[in-house]
Amino acid sequence: MSHKNALHTFRVLCINNSRNITVTQNDSSFIEVAYLKDSIVPKVNYAMMGDTMVVSDYNSMGSVTISFPIGSPELFQRILLKKSDMRIRNFRSEKLSLNLDQSTVWMDQYKGEKYSLSILDVIAKNHSHFNTDDFKVDSLGIVLENSKADIRIYAKKISGSLSDSSRIYARQPLEISLKKDAASKINVDDY
Repeated sequence: MSHKNALHTFRVLCINNSRNITVTQNDSSFIEVAYLKDSIVPKVNYAMMGDTMVVSDYNSMGSVTISFPIGSPELFQRILLKKSDMRIRNFRSEKLSLNLDQSTVWMDQYKGEKYSLSILDVIAKNHSHFNTDDFKVDSLGIVLENSKADIRIYAKKISGSLSDSSRIYARQPLEISLKKDAASKINVDDY
């Protein structure tokens, strides 16, 4: 079963101390809570603060989907996560910025649908994990601080830095410029 609440358009999504969150694009902005039949609807603590939607302390067994209009993806460009996990599905935009702190993000798409981003910027720190399915990105900027990334995207360019025992596993891009410290690892493969 599910329960939906309509939302105002937002540019920034901030997720704090929450699990089982999915972000997707749809025809309208809404937050949807999926839960088992005959159970209590899980409570989602969320608030709109100007152009930012904040979700806090969601750790229910159910799942939350946050959708925003497909027609205005240029308005939604930034996601901030702290002690949270999230799945991003079928994202269509020119640019997306992710900032992870003790968090995990999976970016994927429904089978048969191919999307691309012009610019994807990721900052991951404090044991964060960033993982992707295969889609196209023109330019990936990534900064890992004591974090890991498994990137299966087709990127024309990957740039950034790794520090404090970080690890990245990526497909072979056309251009790569990554700096790392002695404790970090870079694995690039043509798979």
